[in-house]
Amino acid sequence: MWTPRSAGDWLAVALAGVASASVIAGLVIIGGPSKARDIQRDDMRLQAVVSTAEALNCYSRGIGPLPGDMQVARRAIAEPGSPARLAQGCSNVDWKDDPISGEPFEIRPVDTKQAEICAVFARPGDGDAQSYYYGYGAAYINAETTRPEAGQFCYTVNLTAEPG
Repeated sequence: MWTPRSAGDWLAVALAGVASASVIAGLVIIGGPSKARDIQRDDMRLQAVVSTAEALNCYSRGIGPLPGDMQVARRAIAEPGSPARLAQGCSNVDWKDDPISGEPFEIRPVDTKQAEICAVFARPGDGDAQSYYYGYGAAYINAETTRPEAGQFCYTVNLTAEPG
């Protein structure tokens, strides 16, 4: 077994200890790779929610009240010549599913002016959304809404907002 004999040896041992403690403290503070992965997945999920909320808004403004069967709305958004795609600001909208599970989001019409779009998030959200990241469609939901806990969370979609 090696034992430190000189001041330089003791310094090397001390620096190795400080470096090890720093790495461990960093992992404790930031949560490690699994936390970073959950944050990235939730960001991707929220981006897809924002895109789908924009598509719902386009359907509502171009065609009218949301149907009970969201596949009808989804097909209208996919069709280039549909009134939903021809509504102002809607030529490039894209209806998306959850990018992690591949499942469609749960969407519930509330009334002619609002709907709810729900997704399952891995972590609570502090409401610190980066509006530049979520893009223009973020105007159709409040992407900065705080999610109090992990699990299913529903955003309210403004179906009547006009593009800016």
